[in-house]
Amino acid sequence: TMVLQDKTKYNTPKYRLVVRFSNRDVTAQVIYSTIQGDRVVSAAYSHELPRFGVKLGLTNCAASYCTGLLLARRLLKSLDMDQTYEGVTDVNGEFFLYKKLTPLERKWNRRDKKPRSTERPFTALLDVGLRRTTTGSKVFAVLKGAVDGGLCVPHSPTRFVGFSDGEFHPEALRARIFGEHVSDYMSSLKE
Repeated sequence: TMVLQDKTKYNTPKYRLVVRFSNRDVTAQVIYSTIQGDRVVSAAYSHELPRFGVKLGLTNCAASYCTGLLLARRLLKSLDMDQTYEGVTDVNGEFFLYKKLTPLERKWNRRDKKPRSTERPFTALLDVGLRRTTTGSKVFAVLKGAVDGGLCVPHSPTRFVGFSDGEFHPEALRARIFGEHVSDYMSSLKE
């Protein structure tokens, strides 16, 4: 079904944000399908994170977020879209999503009636494979990192850490992203 498309699309690929976990590594890739097989556009692995300052815990929630962020920035840089879509500059855990522009908004800016850039955000669909999508799963940490990095992945905050009783608490998600739960545990071990 990933290869089938409308006749007017003319071989336009449907991109997937593929997230896979092993015992030692987190893998995030942007892939599209063809008749011959899947093609990888960009990839990021958590074993690359020590070059950026994350030395330990390469499979936890914070490393998953960093892997998604690394993938998004790497992909947008390779497509020369990194200046247009900078993503989130200060990580606060708030819900963030680039919207696709409507055809009218793409043509004209409603306020000043000047032509607007027609470049759309890079859109991909989340592919979790056989992983269970429970609330607070590390898969959604990779998703949050990719979205904060500038990709457009359609989602809602209902599966993020900090969503309970119909309310989303971004401070709980921010604490998980920065690994505050790990530092609290380590400080309790010292005592």
